[in-house]
Amino acid sequence: MKPFIAQEKLVSLIVMALFSGIAGAQQAGSDATGIPTPQKAPQVGAGGVPTQEQQRAGGVPMGPLTAYPSVTYQLQRNDNLFLQAPNSGLVKSDTIQVLNPSVRFEGKQGANVYGLDLGATSGRYTDSGADNYDDNNVAASANLNPEARVRLGLRAEHLDIHDPRGSTNDPLTPTPNRYRQGTLGGIFGYGAPGAQGRFELELGGMDKHYYNNRATTAINDQNHRYGGGTFFWRIAPKTSLLAQLKRTNIDFTDSTSRLDSTETRLLGGITWEATAATTGIFKVGQVKKDFKDSTLVDFTGTSWEGQVRWSPLTYSRWDFSTSKTPRETTGGVGTFILGTTYAARWTHAWTSQFSSEVSASHSIDDYKGIDRSDKINNAGLKGTYQMRRWLSFGAEYRWGKRDSNVDTADYTNNVFLLFVNASL
Repeated sequence: MKPFIAQEKLVSLIVMALFSGIAGAQQAGSDATGIPTPQKAPQVGAGGVPTQEQQRAGGVPMGPLTAYPSVTYQLQRNDNLFLQAPNSGLVKSDTIQVLNPSVRFEGKQGANVYGLDLGATSGRYTDSGADNYDDNNVAASANLNPEARVRLGLRAEHLDIHDPRGSTNDPLTPTPNRYRQGTLGGIFGYGAPGAQGRFELELGGMDKHYYNNRATTAINDQNHRYGGGTFFWRIAPKTSLLAQLKRTNIDFTDSTSRLDSTETRLLGGITWEATAATTGIFKVGQVKKDFKDSTLVDFTGTSWEGQVRWSPLTYSRWDFSTSKTPRETTGGVGTFILGTTYAARWTHAWTSQFSSEVSASHSIDDYKGIDRSDKINNAGLKGTYQMRRWLSFGAEYRWGKRDSNVDTADYTNNVFLLFVNASL
């Protein structure tokens, strides 16, 4: 197995997180924004489940900021690395080590909250060394006047990451495809949080550029520019109707691509917090995709987005989500993908230290411009043991299966993993 790049530095981060985590048990907690608050005596919720105050990570004061470091280590066993069809002769198994150190810096000035996130992920394969990777990300955010009538939220992010081989429609290359992606966006809100009517204006963009294997990846380079607005009208203390209009210009920068388009979405819906146990949002309406190339077929159809969280007990939670929306294809396969997804996740704390998570999803990817339709099913089971407030470990199993009318696109995938999480 090849050694981790800068292994000494990454190991030192683990040691720092574990060591300082011991002391962190005596440090202050943090409020909802992550800003330290005086620590209260530990309390235990119903069913022996730690309360939110107990579960908050500790931080290191650094002048006007507070740093929240953490690190995760995973040992994975994957029986189909490249998500290939059973009879393709390309199915390969391997063991992977993944190390993910990260740190979040938060600061507060009056009601304004500022954040900076730094992270790195290194993966090392036992046999397939060509798939080793070192990814990194940085993101900055500002939440200005969050409780005022006029408020502003800003976010910028830069990624330098990779597509695992076989995870896209691009042909298999000797090494994974790597890209840099930058996003910049903001939301301007007018109307106090409790006002009967309020409005949000959203503007932003995304640039994505691949920088290796250019013979096959150049076609995927793209820029997005979007703008839109959402109007909320409160019909009950914690229930509002909404109307949303969003327009996105999508520009594929490679001269051989003909997939430049404009998407327009008009959705209406409702957001609610019916009780302390149930919250949700659902939007449904129409999406229209117009291609700049007049030889390509435009699309107009139904689109929706929905999320519901149900917490029948303080130590048990259900999350449901669904969507139907277009997304861009890769490798020039079709003109775009109309994806429909249904997902559910159940999280339950059996004791104050042991919790489990069960998840499942069903998706349909309908490729436009070619005769291809995929059905993707995923399921997972995860168990976590909270040994200390700052240290947890556990195991997880993930299963995935894709059935396509294109036989070479079928696959079945099983992933087993062990993990350790440490924070302050």
